[in-house]
Amino acid sequence: MSLATSILTLASLTGFLLGFVSLGSIALRALRRDMFSDTEFFLVSAAIGLTVTEVLFFLFQLTNHFRLGALALIVVLGIAVILDRRSLRSCLLGAFRSALPASAVERLLLTSILVVASIEFLVSMAPLTGSDALHYHFTVQKLVLQQGFHPIFSNSHSFLCGQQHLLILLGLALRSEHLALGFIFLGGILSATSMACLISRWASYISTALFTLVFLLTPLVFWQISTSGAPDVYMAFLACVAVIVLTKKFDTTPWQQVALAGLLAGAIAGSKYTGCLIAASFLLAVAIEFRSIRYVLLFTLASLISGCWPYLRNVVWTGNPVFPFLSAWFSPHLVNAYALQDLATDTGFASAHHFSQLIPFIFLASMPKQSLGFWDYFGPTVFAISPLALLAYRNSRAWRTPLLVWFLSAAGIFFSSGLPRFLLPVYPIALSFVAVGIEAVSQKKLIFCRNVALAIVVLMIVTGAAGFGIYSRAPLIAALGLQSKTEYLEQSSQEYQVVETVNHLLAGQAWPQKTALVFIRHTYYLDVPYLNGSPGTGFVANPDLLRTEGEWQQFFDKHDIGYVVRSPNYPPAIAAGLTGMEKSGRLTLFKQAEVQDFRGKRIDHDRTTIQVVIFRVMK
Repeated sequence: MSLATSILTLASLTGFLLGFVSLGSIALRALRRDMFSDTEFFLVSAAIGLTVTEVLFFLFQLTNHFRLGALALIVVLGIAVILDRRSLRSCLLGAFRSALPASAVERLLLTSILVVASIEFLVSMAPLTGSDALHYHFTVQKLVLQQGFHPIFSNSHSFLCGQQHLLILLGLALRSEHLALGFIFLGGILSATSMACLISRWASYISTALFTLVFLLTPLVFWQISTSGAPDVYMAFLACVAVIVLTKKFDTTPWQQVALAGLLAGAIAGSKYTGCLIAASFLLAVAIEFRSIRYVLLFTLASLISGCWPYLRNVVWTGNPVFPFLSAWFSPHLVNAYALQDLATDTGFASAHHFSQLIPFIFLASMPKQSLGFWDYFGPTVFAISPLALLAYRNSRAWRTPLLVWFLSAAGIFFSSGLPRFLLPVYPIALSFVAVGIEAVSQKKLIFCRNVALAIVVLMIVTGAAGFGIYSRAPLIAALGLQSKTEYLEQSSQEYQVVETVNHLLAGQAWPQKTALVFIRHTYYLDVPYLNGSPGTGFVANPDLLRTEGEWQQFFDKHDIGYVVRSPNYPPAIAAGLTGMEKSGRLTLFKQAEVQDFRGKRIDHDRTTIQVVIFRVMK
């Protein structure tokens, strides 16, 4: 049954992709089709169609009729496929022909890419276990479906959700977690394809295929598109396509080119706050290359049209477009210092960034000293080989634009965050320069340099494949239905046993309408009505305003709290007040149980027994 569900999901994703391409193709009819190759036109159309779809669904969600909006989008995409069927067929045939291998080595490499992509798809179909996804990527979209489109102050990360999260909302609105996960996988495949298209301008089929494998087997990438549950990988796709658009030579006036790039850059900015830095890099590239105020204004306007929506949402809800950041100026009454500190630490904003670390960071060779994981590891490929690209450098737009976007984006991310994983959007651009470097030394007959560079590439592929094999074993078994969902989640998902225990103990109680106050970070699988009371991950429970039993009682009455869940301890900032209510009898023991949970990071496989204690709030 699990395999059948995966096949059905793959068919659905294919249908959505064709719909995106057709919708984008119709939107681009004013543009001369022959300016792009078939593969380029396919990717540009997919990016524009995707952006239009997200904007439409954002507007649909304002009505709170999510399922109706999702079905309406399917109808729109279906009509687009019918109207654009001839152009779509021609584009697909041309793209397939360009991907056909001509030699045995090329066939082997293409087969390897397809095998890796297939396994990554199956892994992505495993039940959701990504920590951030369980905290907000998926959880916030689930809450929006349940409660409607409104601010969720109990989850400080909810305001970070961008336009790519609408794909998760779309999948969940269609009652398919598999489809929501599949959309993230689709973003990874589109990113790999757009990078391959970029590399193929300068490099051979073999080099293009090798670097596609490097990309797909990079730990950060295979984690991102398989089990993370985070949609950030779409930013890499949009960035690659924007580079393709800006570096084309248009025979006519370039206003269409600038407008297209602006729409794509805006979609990047609308994906994540750090996307604004990438969009600004593209804006500077436009200003340098076209040297026209009109084109800069056109680019800016197009960017606002496609990417302003999450920021407008935050302004309406909080008066602050980048809430909760800059809250001291815009919205101090809506936040607490504990959640802001936690958020600043989580995003790297609170860390010091020494200038000496800038160069390794730009070349994707920087790793944090603490909390290192798949989500921060690109490998040494870019740092070791990219200097070879100097041998092929040309002072042309095709070179200047991607370099400018790469370096400026990376520098901006370094000083604003310093977390390597936020460099994912520029990673394909960086790999394209590495590929060009190897091609350059091959043409100049620098055999030793070429062999060393190729050895690094092959080593990265082999070690990446080994790492992916180890990492994917458990989710692959679950995705194939060889292990039950419950058993897999108990072994692989943080706080899952805690959540299921709360679901079980509170199911069908006499006060089903009452809300449970919880201090659990990973709440996606929590099905009972709840409110996150952790001052580190939400703005609702402010320790500065919850010191006495009377203040706590007012808090319980305001939010209709009937139960308090301790699992195993209260957050230190508010522990004294709640412990005091236990002693005074204002919180009485309702039920309790012992469960297993991870101690520290999941990757360490260190488990411990904890107590889940549920108290009833007494009047």
